[in-house]
Amino acid sequence: MKKKLLILIAALCSLLFALSACGESGAEKPAPADPSKILVAYFSATHHTEGVAEKIAQATGGTLHEIVPETPYTAEDLDYNSDCRANAEQRDPSSRPAIQGSVENMAEYDVLFLGYPIWWGEAPKIIYTFLEEYDLTGKTVVPFCTSGSSGIGSSAQHLHALAEGANWLEGKRFPQDASESAVGEWIASLGLKPAAGDPEEKTESGTMTDTIYLTIGDREIAVKLEKNAAADALLELLRESDITYTAHGYGGFEMVGALGHSLPRSDERMTAEAGDVILYSGDQIVLFYGSNTWSYTKLGKMQDVSSGEIEELLTAADGIAVTIGLK
Repeated sequence: MKKKLLILIAALCSLLFALSACGESGAEKPAPADPSKILVAYFSATHHTEGVAEKIAQATGGTLHEIVPETPYTAEDLDYNSDCRANAEQRDPSSRPAIQGSVENMAEYDVLFLGYPIWWGEAPKIIYTFLEEYDLTGKTVVPFCTSGSSGIGSSAQHLHALAEGANWLEGKRFPQDASESAVGEWIASLGLKPAAGDPEEKTESGTMTDTIYLTIGDREIAVKLEKNAAADALLELLRESDITYTAHGYGGFEMVGALGHSLPRSDERMTAEAGDVILYSGDQIVLFYGSNTWSYTKLGKMQDVSSGEIEELLTAADGIAVTIGLK
């Protein structure tokens, strides 16, 4: 009876997920990349990295693949306070532990999430074995790791050298108990897009989206987005739901408020002008009605509205409610 109940619950969850991914018209909401072309490969000797990999696969819809050593690691093999197997492998630059099985259809994947624990500041040598087995030219590789304290650091840099021709993204370190929301926000920040030659990413109306909308009071203003990772990540958040925040005046030229999410930064020194929508410090949205020179990441530009109208709208009160959304 318990087994039948679990199967029924799983079926209902799948149905609810499918329904939530559709709008009133029944059109499926787009994903950052085709889930069938995403592989989440991981090595996890103590199951810590496995938990994060499972969350990534769930969030992306990608295929989960465990990198399994031909000779499993025992507790003695991982006793770092002794001359154990793991320590000996990490000290040996030529060490390449053998792997059981392989990814037979690697050519079909466009995006590879690659996960591993940190062993003495580096990726386990079995990850070197895995990377050297495949031609990753043209694929996007996204490393992630788990550790109690060490960052991803040089481990990802050394692995990058083994994936010549791949588009290698900056990786991230997670604690073993990373939450689903933390993993989801990181994935959204990557701004992954379908590979060249794949069908274009489309909105529910069937056209490519480069516009979002600000609602302030009873006024709706279109904002044409920049082509950068921050704008892509914001767009992905808005496909889930609108975002409303409170903006306050600063410096006599801008209204600034906390977005409630962190977006990837690509700051450069610029002179922001009236109508510019700017990302500041990774999680602050700035709406300009004046001008200022600073290091920012530009998100977009307000359309079909004069600088005078922008100033009047944004300075109507010290605190104004701003809603960002899609059509």
